[in-house]
Amino acid sequence: MEPGHTPVMPREILEYLQACACTTVVDGTAGGGGHTRLLSRRFPEARILAFERDPSAAARLKETFENTNVLVFNESYTGISDVIEKNGIDPAGAALFDLGLSSIQLDNPERGFSHRGSGPLDMRFNREEGEPLSSALCKLTEKKIADIIYRYGEEGRSRVIAREIKRSAPLRTTDDLTGVVRSVVRGNPVKPLSRVYQAFRIYINGELDHLEKLLSDMHKWTAPGCRVAILTFHSIEDRMVKLHFRDSPDFSQFDPPWMLPSREEKKSNSRSRSARLRLGVRQ
Repeated sequence: MEPGHTPVMPREILEYLQACACTTVVDGTAGGGGHTRLLSRRFPEARILAFERDPSAAARLKETFENTNVLVFNESYTGISDVIEKNGIDPAGAALFDLGLSSIQLDNPERGFSHRGSGPLDMRFNREEGEPLSSALCKLTEKKIADIIYRYGEEGRSRVIAREIKRSAPLRTTDDLTGVVRSVVRGNPVKPLSRVYQAFRIYINGELDHLEKLLSDMHKWTAPGCRVAILTFHSIEDRMVKLHFRDSPDFSQFDPPWMLPSREEKKSNSRSRSARLRLGVRQ
């Protein structure tokens, strides 16, 4: 496990997944490898397929889990079905997805994910694909920027923030974006800043499109009885997962259908405070 990275709800996840007897386990969002390590130890006879979009994070994972039962793929979780089919791997009997941002990415100012650091305004999971936020903001209209902030960040001051972003363009660094938000928000700016950064991260990485494809393809690579655990941190993605497990003909909700982190975990790991663990079972 990378220094500074603490996996969210590890006890609850293992208690839920350990009932599965399987030869293939998927960690669709390996990140810093915290959950991956737990799965590797819990299922020593299974192949753990670890997927990670970020090339630098995937390289660290390959080094960390060399000569273990973990196979690392520098792929989005949207590619799970292709990987399993091309490599002749058995369908998964257990799967985990942590839809939050890795602490390692969040704490690296060069990635531009956080208002707490000073660095380029990038926000891409994979810096070899797409364009950084600094470039995108120059092309987006004020209305589109406001829509992004409101939809993905649920920030009520989206219009005034968007107006100031266009007025202050170009924004090249996190300090530039942070300064804009601070200039138009009265009182404590921490929550509005977190919402704005979250909104732009979701937009730049197409996170909801990826999640939609994951959910629609999940039946292709899961075995009957496969248990799927998905950690959500945002109301939109949480609702998408909830409705899929509730309404899909291929999945059903577990009982209980969701869990929250304990009070103790929320105190010791601030990243867990907005987490919700959704649980589904392949029919």
